Amino acid sequence: MSLAPNILSLLPHRPPMLMVDGVRELWENGCRAFKQISWSEPCFQGHFPRNPIFPGVLIIEALAQACALWLNRDGSGRLPIFAGITSARFRRKVQPGDTLELSIRFLSERKGFYTFQTAASVDEQVACEAELVVCYRDA
Repeated sequence: MSLAPNILSLLPHRPPMLMVDGVRELWENGCRAFKQISWSEPCFQGHFPRNPIFPGVLIIEALAQACALWLNRDGSGRLPIFAGITSARFRRKVQPGDTLELSIRFLSERKGFYTFQTAASVDEQVACEAELVVCYRDA
């Protein structure tokens, strides 16, 4: 299932910084989304021209956007802000042509800060695991 038309109403991001292309599942405690990694990504002009690797920081951004999408699933229109990384590990490279599968699971909320366990995978191989924190700010 893809909710692509709804993504723009649930996230404040726009290309080239929109890192979620669709949603596969959305449930009470998390979601599965995806990002199709194409040769046209601006980062590949310099990272690296002869050996293109999707930057880890953009994988983390994609995971944070999946968390923000989950927080805004009710259509509230509030502005979710990436607030922190508790831990992160990178396990495989991501390249053009890959589909980055984004899985997030809500862990807890404390004083307006929402913590998520996240993972990004390609072909069922984990590329990145991270615990992320997202909060709301006024738009």
